[in-house]
Amino acid sequence: MDPRPQRHRRTRAWLVAAGVGVVVAGGYATAALALGGTAPRGTTVLGTDVGGRDRAAVRDALTAPAADLAAAPVPLRVSGAGADVAASLDPAASGLRLDVPATAERVTAAAWDPRVLWDHVVGGGEQRPVVDVDRAALRAGLGPVAAGVRTPAVEGAVTFRVEGGAVRPVVEQPAKGRDVDVDAAADAVAQRWPVEDGTPVTVAAQGLSPSVDAAEVEAAVASVAAPAVAGDLVVAGGGREVALPPPAFAGALAVRPVEGELQLVADGAALRTAVLAADPAFEVAPQDARIAVRDGVPSVVPAVDGSEVPPQAVAGAVTTALAPAQGATTPATAPTRRAEVALAVRPPAVTTQSLQDLGIVERISTFSTTLTSDADRTNNIRIAAAAVDGTIVAPGAEFSLNDTVGERTPGRGYHKAPVISGGKLVDGYGGGVSQLSTTLFNNVFFAGLDELEHKPHSFYISRYPEGREATIDWRSIDNRFRNDSGHGVYIEAGIVGNQVTVSFYGTRFREVRAEKGPRTNVTSPKTVYDTSSSCSSQAPHSGFRVRVTRVMTPVGGGAEVRENFDTTYNRVDRVVCGPDPAARPKPVPAPAPPPAPVPPPAPAAAPAG
Repeated sequence: MDPRPQRHRRTRAWLVAAGVGVVVAGGYATAALALGGTAPRGTTVLGTDVGGRDRAAVRDALTAPAADLAAAPVPLRVSGAGADVAASLDPAASGLRLDVPATAERVTAAAWDPRVLWDHVVGGGEQRPVVDVDRAALRAGLGPVAAGVRTPAVEGAVTFRVEGGAVRPVVEQPAKGRDVDVDAAADAVAQRWPVEDGTPVTVAAQGLSPSVDAAEVEAAVASVAAPAVAGDLVVAGGGREVALPPPAFAGALAVRPVEGELQLVADGAALRTAVLAADPAFEVAPQDARIAVRDGVPSVVPAVDGSEVPPQAVAGAVTTALAPAQGATTPATAPTRRAEVALAVRPPAVTTQSLQDLGIVERISTFSTTLTSDADRTNNIRIAAAAVDGTIVAPGAEFSLNDTVGERTPGRGYHKAPVISGGKLVDGYGGGVSQLSTTLFNNVFFAGLDELEHKPHSFYISRYPEGREATIDWRSIDNRFRNDSGHGVYIEAGIVGNQVTVSFYGTRFREVRAEKGPRTNVTSPKTVYDTSSSCSSQAPHSGFRVRVTRVMTPVGGGAEVRENFDTTYNRVDRVVCGPDPAARPKPVPAPAPPPAPVPPPAPAAAPAG
C-alpha cells in the first residue's frame, strides 16, 4: 500500500489545527490589547468605582480617597498576656503610603492574564490598592504603642532589712510581664492597611516570665540568705582587717537571679562604705607632690601613692567568702567568713614628675608691706593670704586674685575694717585685703610677668610705694596677671611679724628694675567740718600724678623693654567732726511781742417786753 496519501492527510490535519490555533490566539491577543488601558467594568478601589476608566482617569478618581486614607489614623487593638489596649498609628509618620499611580497602572493593565480578561467579561469587583511600606518607619511608629503595653517581668529576690539591730530577710516575689513583638506587629499592620472596614488591626502581646519562680525564691531564704548573715564578716586588705557584724553589711547583700540561678550578690560601693565606717584608716589617701620652700629655695616634695578598696573587688571577695556558708544554720558551722581584698593603688592628683616639669627652682620676686595696728584688718589679710598661699600658676595660665580669694563675707571669717568708698574711709567686710593685693602686684612687677588688670587706690597711702600699688573690690576691681615666663609660678603668701610678705618662685626669665618720676599736678587738700552723726575724721593727703616705669631685660641678654604705669591720686581733704570754729554764729532774732488781748464779745440784746 502506498503510504504517501496517509501522510498527506496527517499534514493537512496539522495545518488545519495550527490555523485554528492562530485564529484563536490572534483573537485572544486582539481582545487583550483592546481591553488594556482601562479598568474592567464594575471595578472599585477604596470603595470608588473606576470601571471603564482609563489610567489617567483612575489616578484622578483615587487621589482624594487616598488623601483621606493617609490622614485617617490606623486603629490598633493590642491584646494578649492580660493586655487589652486600644491605640492608633499616624500612617504618614509610620511609613505607610498608598501608591496611586501604581494602583492605576495595575487595574488598567493589558488583559494577558486570563483572570484579568475574565474580570473584563464578568466585572472587576473591589481591588486592593498598591501600598508602599517603609518598614523602619513603621517599626518606629509602633515603638510608643509597644512601650505603652510593655511591663518588664519582675525578678524575685531576697533582700535584708535591719530592725532594732537584727537582720531580717525580705522576700520580693517574682511577677510576669508582657511585651510586643514590634516586627510581628509591623507585619500585621502592613497586611491589613488600608483598613477600609474600620476594624482595628490586632497586635498580639506576649507574656514575659521571670527567670526563677516563687518557690525557688522562698527556698533561697534558708539555703542562701540566712547563712550569709549568720555571723560576723571579716574584711582584710592592705595589712588591716575589720570585723563587720551582720547589721553593718547585710544591707549591701541580696539574693538575685544570675544567668537564671539565684545567687548571693553584693553592692561593692556599700560594702566599701561599711568598711571605712568601721575603720577609716583601711584606705590611705594619696599625697600630692608639693613645693616646699626652705631658706628661700623651693624644692619638690615627692608624691605618695594611696590605696583604696575597689568596689568590684570587695563585692567579689565577700560573696566568695560567704558562699561556703550556704546551708549553714549557725556561725559556728560556717567554714569561712573572711574576705581578702587586694587594695588598688590610688594615684595622687599632682605627680612628682608633673611638678618637676614646671621648673620652679628659684625665687623670682618677693615683696613685703607693713601692717597697721588694726586687728580686724590683719585678720582679713591673714584669711586672704592663706587662700593665695601655695597657688601654682601654670605656664600661660592667668591668675585672678578675686577668683582665688573669693568673696569677703562674715561667713568666711572676714571682719569689718576701713575701705575706701566714694573717696572716704568707711567700714566694710574684707577691709585690708587691698594691702595683700598691693604686695602681690609688686611681685608681678618685679618678676616681669604680664600684668593684665590692676587699679591703684583713689588716693595715696604712704605705706605703699607710689604708683606701684593695687586696690581690690569683689564687685568691680580685680588684680590679674598672666604667667608668660614659660615655667610654673609658685606663690607663697602670709604674715610674718608685722608684715605681709608675698614671694614668687619659678625660673627667672627677666631682670627688672623700677624708675619713678617726680610728682606732678600736685593739688592741696582742704579742711572740711562734718557735724553729722556718721562723721569719721580723716587725715589730709595731697593729690598728684606720678609715672613709674618698669624696665625689663631678658635673662642672658637682649633688648630692653620699658613699660610705663601712670597713676593719678586724688587729694584727700582733712575731715574734722564738729562745727567750724571760725564760722560766725548766726544772730538770734528777737522774740516777737505777745499779741494784744482780744476783748470779750458784747452780750446779746434782750427781746422787747
